[in-house]
Amino acid sequence: MNMKLVALALGASAVVGCSQAPNNVLLGDMDPNSLASGDNTQNHMQDPNSGTNGISDPNTVNQQNQAVGSPEVVARLHSCSKITYAALANILSEHGVNMSSNQTNSTAMLYKGGASALGVANYPGRVPEMIIPSTAALAKEFDIMVAASLEIQPQGTGGKLTMSACPSTQLFDTTGAFTSDGLTCLMGKPATADHLTIANGVAQEAVSQGLTQEQGQQIAIAAILEAAHTCE
Repeated sequence: MNMKLVALALGASAVVGCSQAPNNVLLGDMDPNSLASGDNTQNHMQDPNSGTNGISDPNTVNQQNQAVGSPEVVARLHSCSKITYAALANILSEHGVNMSSNQTNSTAMLYKGGASALGVANYPGRVPEMIIPSTAALAKEFDIMVAASLEIQPQGTGGKLTMSACPSTQLFDTTGAFTSDGLTCLMGKPATADHLTIANGVAQEAVSQGLTQEQGQQIAIAAILEAAHTCE
């Protein structure tokens, strides 16, 4: 696998998850010491086991959460728990990835070979599946997402996705730029102008580094998937 593609995708995933414009209604005035990673990300918990939000003012965080929606919606969009091993396979399959492939370095083989790193349950040892993701689990998940991007990227379909969740949705326009509907399908939540700007910027940056437009699109797809299915 092209290691330059992987390296650029790792850097891209840190910003593609941003879903709101800087200093908007969700954030208000940003505390310079906040645990949020930037001006357009949500505050995350300092300790995932305590329920606290680091040094951010609890009242401010509560107001931000109310602007997002119900507690169920907030939990869904800002959860830090690990995607279960079985759920990851379902997500990949619904995105058009062949999970029955036996080809070396395919998404399916990386998934099957990475079960331990992904924290699967060890029933004979009475060890439950990992709930909070480890660094190894996140790294392995991103390896899988990078491989999956090659299968998800439309090939000879006029830029249309073949994924079962939203078939025939246009991922790219005639210029090769991402569409709002396409990003919405990939992420599983409505894409914003920020998502489009960042995703297209990631693809364009890859081209400026000497990669092809196709490779740039693959990097952006991988970064979008990873950011949409992990927390920071």
